[in-house]
Amino acid sequence: AAVRAGLRTAIVERVPFPRHKVCGDCFNPSVWPVLASLGVEDAVRSLPHTLLKRVRFVSRRGRALELPLPPGAEYGITRRDFDDALLREAAQAGAVLYSGSPVTGITRTADAKGWRVVTGRCTLTSRVLVAADGRNSTTSRLLLLPSSRSAPQAAAASTTRLALQCHLPLAEAYRDTVALEWTKHGYCGLAHVGDGLLNLCVVTTGKKVAEAKTEAAGRYGVPADQVWSSIAPLNRASLNPAPLPGLFLTGDAARVVEPFTGEGIFYALRSGQLAAEAARRLLTGGDTGPGHAASFYASAHRALYQRRLWVNRLARFTVTYPWAGNASLAVFRLFPQGLRWLTSKVVPGSAAGPGAWK
Repeated sequence: AAVRAGLRTAIVERVPFPRHKVCGDCFNPSVWPVLASLGVEDAVRSLPHTLLKRVRFVSRRGRALELPLPPGAEYGITRRDFDDALLREAAQAGAVLYSGSPVTGITRTADAKGWRVVTGRCTLTSRVLVAADGRNSTTSRLLLLPSSRSAPQAAAASTTRLALQCHLPLAEAYRDTVALEWTKHGYCGLAHVGDGLLNLCVVTTGKKVAEAKTEAAGRYGVPADQVWSSIAPLNRASLNPAPLPGLFLTGDAARVVEPFTGEGIFYALRSGQLAAEAARRLLTGGDTGPGHAASFYASAHRALYQRRLWVNRLARFTVTYPWAGNASLAVFRLFPQGLRWLTSKVVPGSAAGPGAWK
């Protein structure tokens, strides 16, 4: 987005691409308008993928409710393929890539109007710095950014919940399906992602990792020598998205969302697009310059999450407290239209069509 806005853009990546990244690999329909506006929709749709046709919710007792998804609404694509495609498109558009260059230092320039970024290979200077480096943001750590909440609130928001993820050979029961299954130790997300692969994410707490892996082995046939990737924390205090002049935090660097609803990629893409617009305004003096750019981004970022975050928060509650998840599914067994309605808030159009308990 920054390159297409006419800005000279450098991308600094810690490790070379393509690379694996922990993700549910589900693409919410909301991503397509963003990708189309960036001119990369066709490139992404051409990647190995699965058109997901149904979503399945499974209680701890094994009762399942399936809902149909709108045709072509939800895609299963690995983040390895997606991130690599985006990076190639950015490079072709004119961005300069510094790959395999971990950032080791960030300071203000001498005139205090820009940033000095030190990597393992070189030092870069820029008027604008966009942090798209995830929930464990190196940018935030190096700049000692304060949380937007008080210290006690931040501590309360930090939990030991984490996600384990791997890819397995596709089991026929999950063909063209995305499934969310409550388990004894948390919950699992599964999605058919093309090339005969099934993405498995196991969400649990640090003290239950061994038990969760054992449960997954019995439930999904995970080999004993399976290599897992992991990421933590799954919830963390939110940060000010425009904390310093010329600095914009995007995606999980600013606000971590529950992976349960599959909206993380949309939030990352759209907030990145908004950050590019803020950078353009700052560098071109649009409206009132730097102050306006920061207020524009903070306001747009807040509106982005306010419109749809409530479903994600509700989902987090049901998976953080298993009794709530089990109680919810028991209610939806009697009133499946309620679950269809909630699902439609994440995947528009999915309220139509019958649901079936199994």
